Amino acid sequence: MRAGSSPRRLRRAFLGAAVLGLLGAPLAATFVVVDSAGAVAPPGPNTVMAFGTAGAGATALPGPTVGIAATSDGGGYWVTTSSGQVTSEGDASNFGSITVPLNAPILGIAGTADNGGYWLVGADGGIFSYGDASFFGSTGGMTLNRPVVGMAAVPGGRGYWLVASDGGIFAFGSAAFFGSTGGMTLNKPIVGMAATPDGMGYWLVASDGGIFSFGDANFFGSAGGMSLVQPIVGMAATPDGAGYYLVASDGGLFTFGDAAFSGSGTGGSLTAPAVGIAARPGGYWIAYGQTAAYNSPLGQEELLAGLGYMPLSWSPLGFQWLWGNNPPQLTAMWSPGNPNMILTGAIWAFEAVHGMAMDGQISNAETGVLLGAANNPSANMNPNGYTYSLAQENSGTPQPESLTVWHNGAVVQTTLANTGISAAPTDIGTFPVYLRLRNQVMTGTDPSGAHYADPVQFVAYFTGGDAIHYMPRGSYGSRQSLGCVEIPIGPASVIWQYTYYGSLVTVTP
Repeated sequence: MRAGSSPRRLRRAFLGAAVLGLLGAPLAATFVVVDSAGAVAPPGPNTVMAFGTAGAGATALPGPTVGIAATSDGGGYWVTTSSGQVTSEGDASNFGSITVPLNAPILGIAGTADNGGYWLVGADGGIFSYGDASFFGSTGGMTLNRPVVGMAAVPGGRGYWLVASDGGIFAFGSAAFFGSTGGMTLNKPIVGMAATPDGMGYWLVASDGGIFSFGDANFFGSAGGMSLVQPIVGMAATPDGAGYYLVASDGGLFTFGDAAFSGSGTGGSLTAPAVGIAARPGGYWIAYGQTAAYNSPLGQEELLAGLGYMPLSWSPLGFQWLWGNNPPQLTAMWSPGNPNMILTGAIWAFEAVHGMAMDGQISNAETGVLLGAANNPSANMNPNGYTYSLAQENSGTPQPESLTVWHNGAVVQTTLANTGISAAPTDIGTFPVYLRLRNQVMTGTDPSGAHYADPVQFVAYFTGGDAIHYMPRGSYGSRQSLGCVEIPIGPASVIWQYTYYGSLVTVTP
C-alpha cells in the first residue's frame, strides 16, 4: 500500500508539450508547480488538473462538473455537468449533451471502446446514449434502495454496469454480474467503480477508501484503515488492470498496485471539490466541481462540513454522517439545503472560533469570513470537534432524568440530571450554547416570590436563562431546578470542557 508521498525536491513539471507525442491530439500546454510531496494547488471550480503523462486541457468548464472519463487510448477525456452538458478535450469527440429536463442529476460519464460515443448516467440510474454508444437498459424506471453513484463500461463497449451507494450492481448488455455488496453492512457507502481491462471483473470503492473486488479484479490494497482528511469520491484503474487510483474530495491521491503517483491536488479551496479521476498510461486527470452558492443554506453546509463544524462530511456525491452511533434526536434535525438547527449551531460555532458576533445566521459578513476560511482549509479546521448534548426528562416513565453528551461521535459523559419544576420548566427543543462561564452566582426570584443567589459552576447557557451547570443537591434525576439542567460536580467538570459555543443542546419531555 502506498500513498505516493515520498519526499522529493521542489521541481517545476512541464505537463503539456513534453507529452504531445504520447497523446492522440495536442492539448493545451501548462506549467504546474509540484512540491516535495508531489502536491499542487488545484485550480478553481469546474476545472481539470493533469498529472504525469496526461496533457493539460481546458481551465474553465461549464458547471457544476460532476464526472470525467478518458478515451480508450488516453489521448483525451470528456467531462459532464450535473445537467448533462458534455465538454471534450484532446482526441475525445463531442457527440452531444442533454437538452431535456432530468428526473435526477447526472453524476457520471463513460466512453465506448472505439471513442465513438459515451453514456451519461443519472442518480436514478437513467442512461443517456450518444454517438455509437448503444442503450442496453437502465434503472430509471425502478424503485431503488439507494441512489446510483457510478458506472463502468464493458471494455468491448457492448454493455455497462451501474453501482448504487449500497454496492448493489446492475448489469446491462454484455456486462456480467460478478457480485456486489448490496447485502452487506458497509462502514461507509460506495462512491464509485472501475472495470478490469477484459471486462471479467470490477472494483467498488467506498467513501472511506475501502475496496471490494469481484471477478478477476485483484485486490491491491485500500485506504480503508487510514484516517482521511476528506472522503474518497472516485477511482480509476490503470490501463493494464494491475493497480488503481483513489481520489478524495480535496484532490488527495492514493495509489495501489502499479498505479504510479505523479502528484495530487490537495491544499486548495473547499469551493472546488474533486469529483472524479480518469487514467491513461503513466498519468491521470482529476476533475474539480463546485459547491452550491456560498450564501445559501446548502452552500454553507457544504463548506462548514469541509471545515469540521458539522457531524457530517460532504463530497460532490452528498453528505455522509461521520459517526455511526448518532442519537436519533440529532439525525432527525438534518434537512440538507433547508434551514435547520445543525446548520445554525455550526454557523454559531464558526462565528465563535473566528471572533465574530454570534447569531447563527447567514450574513454577508459571516459568508465573507467563511469563504476566507474555505480558501485555506488546512489552517482553518474547527479546533473543537463536534459536541451534542441530550437532556431527557423521561416524563411518564419511571426512568430518572438524565444528560448524555457526545463528542465526535463518542459518549463522553452520561449523568443523572435535574430539570425545571412545573412552575419554571426547562424549555423543550434544541438550542445552541451561547454563553459559557466557569463560575457564577445565579440570582433571581423563584415562583414563590423568594429571592435566591446560588453559586454554581461549569455553566453553559443554551436558551434564555436555561443552562447546564453544577448545582449542589442531595439527589439528581428529577424536576428540582428553576429551568436549568443541574448535574453533579464530577460530570459537570467533564461536560463543560465539551460544551463549546454553538454546540447543540436538546431537551426532550
